[in-house]
Amino acid sequence: MHSDYAQSAESAVTRTAVPELLARRSAVILERIAGGGGETCWYYCEEYRQLSSITSRFRPGSLVSFYFDDRIQRARYSSDLLPLLESMLSMAPEVVGAREIVVGVLGPDGVAIDVEFPSSVREIEEQLSESEPAAIVFFGHFPARDDDGRSAVTIHLPDRDGVVRAHPY
Repeated sequence: MHSDYAQSAESAVTRTAVPELLARRSAVILERIAGGGGETCWYYCEEYRQLSSITSRFRPGSLVSFYFDDRIQRARYSSDLLPLLESMLSMAPEVVGAREIVVGVLGPDGVAIDVEFPSSVREIEEQLSESEPAAIVFFGHFPARDDDGRSAVTIHLPDRDGVVRAHPY
């Protein structure tokens, strides 16, 4: 059963374009934790029916971005992935606004993404060496807080008392 806050978070999300967009396309979700000193949680929502399960995990006051485009790509794990990730890592400083790259592996629940921010090829190799052969890997440059209503939707979630406040993220 959903807590009162989970219902509030779900309501905040369903009042946006997210449900309509999920009817056509999957999303990578980035939750920036309020007052979390840069802490993030990442999720993959393949279809609308998973949304309630994901919103129940959101924390009060978070800034949540749903990305419906390919800025965070996904692929099955293979040895071909390492050269691509190495290339992304080497060009990260040249990409405007890209502070770092993101590499994550879809968790066993099919929703949570275990994300790392590697700074070397060795770190990528270590992270992926623990992956199952059929694992789904997510990767890309750390995304901005876009909100164009088509390729990205960003939502400020209310605090536990229902008020939306600005927080450091």
